[in-house]
Amino acid sequence: MNPASRMGRLAAMGAITASLWLSPLEAKERQAEQRQPPGATVESVVALARRLSPELAAAALDAEAAVHKIGAAGVLADPTINLEAWDVNGHQGIGQRRIGVEQEFKLWGKRDLEREIAQADAEAAKHQSSAADTDLIARVKTVYAEYCAAHQAVDLSIGLKRRVDELLGLLRLRYGATSVDQQEVIKAEIEAATAEADVVRRQGETKSAAARLNALVGRHPQAALAAPNGFRPLKANVTMAGVQARAWAANPLLAATAAQVDAATGAKSLADLNYYPEVTLGARYVQRPRGEDTGEFLLGFKVPLQYEAKDAEQRAASSRLGAAQARSDAIRIRLDGDVVDAWFGFDAVRKAIRIYEQRQLPPARLSVETARSGFQAGTTDLSVVLEAERRLRTIQLDLLKLKVESQAKYAELERLAGGSL
Repeated sequence: MNPASRMGRLAAMGAITASLWLSPLEAKERQAEQRQPPGATVESVVALARRLSPELAAAALDAEAAVHKIGAAGVLADPTINLEAWDVNGHQGIGQRRIGVEQEFKLWGKRDLEREIAQADAEAAKHQSSAADTDLIARVKTVYAEYCAAHQAVDLSIGLKRRVDELLGLLRLRYGATSVDQQEVIKAEIEAATAEADVVRRQGETKSAAARLNALVGRHPQAALAAPNGFRPLKANVTMAGVQARAWAANPLLAATAAQVDAATGAKSLADLNYYPEVTLGARYVQRPRGEDTGEFLLGFKVPLQYEAKDAEQRAASSRLGAAQARSDAIRIRLDGDVVDAWFGFDAVRKAIRIYEQRQLPPARLSVETARSGFQAGTTDLSVVLEAERRLRTIQLDLLKLKVESQAKYAELERLAGGSL
């Protein structure tokens, strides 16, 4: 058996073994990825990021931990069991045996406040997890746009190389049959080599964009990605007022700060209740060897004498509440500014794309066609054709950059709005 066949069999055995360790659903998804890698659409990459990203997994686990803390908030402290021996001496032994239990109770609504604080913290953690999700998805959509642009740039470079090679072939025929200046052939050969080098460079940029996209979603940088079908369509009826309304209602960072304000408010109320004592109740069973067994009951409370410490705690809670409210106001103001900034940037890029597509691209294509027709007829110089090709290519690449910027601005608007628009 040759080495290639041996490696193929080992790879197949490895795939079968891995499928046995996976759950049926995971194995089915893995087989689907092997048949058709993700990447054809941005939705397939977003779904992969939500499933594989360790960043999102960490945020979700933080939120889950905060939810579990609710069960530990506002509960009674563990009771204290006392085992006592009284009147112990060397002659009579133990005079009394006492078995008791004591339980401390938090009154005045302290337990309810602790639960409310824990619930507010869990709500804040949940919104922070959502913020991590929207932030990552926005970055994925931006990098995916760069991946699409890189693929389209390769197609443009290949098309330019093909057209330059055609010009070079035509010049060589003319040079062999007529007295065409050899400098024209050399110029075309240099242009063809430049076009070929540009194809290689653009293909490298495509692999680089694929590696960034894979790393962002939590895959190996060289994992297989399908060729993109194109830029994702953007809604044309999006308005700044609509995005602002969505941001005020659904932005996860704003919701997280609101939950933090609720938690700080509860902590402030709890600090105010520190001036009220906590009560301890207890009971004991007294066993007397030479008499009747009896019982004892205990009522105790802590005397809140350390007013300076309690005053300091109250002032600290007030400061934390003020800080939480200030952060909420700051995020709301910054959110409004970010929405307006992203909106005007998106609107300007969208208008620039329209100008390029309607007023620059058609005449540039017509100029190339006219120059090539004239060159084939022998009425146009090679330099005119090459200049027209360069002008068209510059416009096409600038248009790709504008489309990537438009996709990035739109993804930023979605991030600020808390989800897809």
